[in-house]
Amino acid sequence: MPKPKVGFYDLTGCQGCLLSVIFNENEILDMLSKIDVKEFRFIMDEKYSGKLDVCFVEGTVVNKEDEKVLGKLRERSKILVALGACACHGNIPALRNFADEKKLDYLKYEKKHEQMQDMEKPMPIAKFVNVDYSIPGCPPDRDEIKKFIKEILLGKEFRNYSDPVCRECRLFENGCLIDDGQICLGPLTKGGCHAVCTTNGFKCYGCRGVTDDANFEGYFRLLEEKGKTDVQIKKHMETFAGIEINEKLKDTEWQQLH
Repeated sequence: MPKPKVGFYDLTGCQGCLLSVIFNENEILDMLSKIDVKEFRFIMDEKYSGKLDVCFVEGTVVNKEDEKVLGKLRERSKILVALGACACHGNIPALRNFADEKKLDYLKYEKKHEQMQDMEKPMPIAKFVNVDYSIPGCPPDRDEIKKFIKEILLGKEFRNYSDPVCRECRLFENGCLIDDGQICLGPLTKGGCHAVCTTNGFKCYGCRGVTDDANFEGYFRLLEEKGKTDVQIKKHMETFAGIEINEKLKDTEWQQLH
């Protein structure tokens, strides 16, 4: 049986999600021996333009070039995987959708201005092409990447962890950061990250996206009781998954009132 042809690609982003694949240092040689890696610029020079069984894409679509590259990868791939928070939710680059444009000018590299003339509002890749699977997180959990590859090799259907971060937080017997007066998105955010941020004392910014049954109304009431303002709550929620959260908030009473 031939090995599946797999490619790892990046759009605009920091490429840290691709590093998460390599960070499976104890298993990567065994893992790579079971797949036929056709392109992965961190570990090989060869380029490949043929068909792929599985294509991992990290990064956000920020301009026409990203959109063009993504479209061609979709055409060549049986399975396309959004890898990491930028590809899944837009992440930090998508903050441009909520920020004052003039305040961001100083962040642009002078030599890149010409290439950035066609910049559009940064968006996750599912806004442009059909995505078969998502492995969220900033960065994505290396064990989840490994699990995904194993299940694809076994012909199984990969399923994302769907319970909120709070569940894993409790398993680790962490104290609640909201009770400590912090704006933590753990109650609304999909877990599967082993609660790595909250376990180390950092509040959750929602990099793995929103749970299907997120109780926004209850969450907002709780934070308002803690004295948090609308501006503080919105600013925190827009950091990693603002596009998804705003879409889910459209019809809520809270959004209409605020």
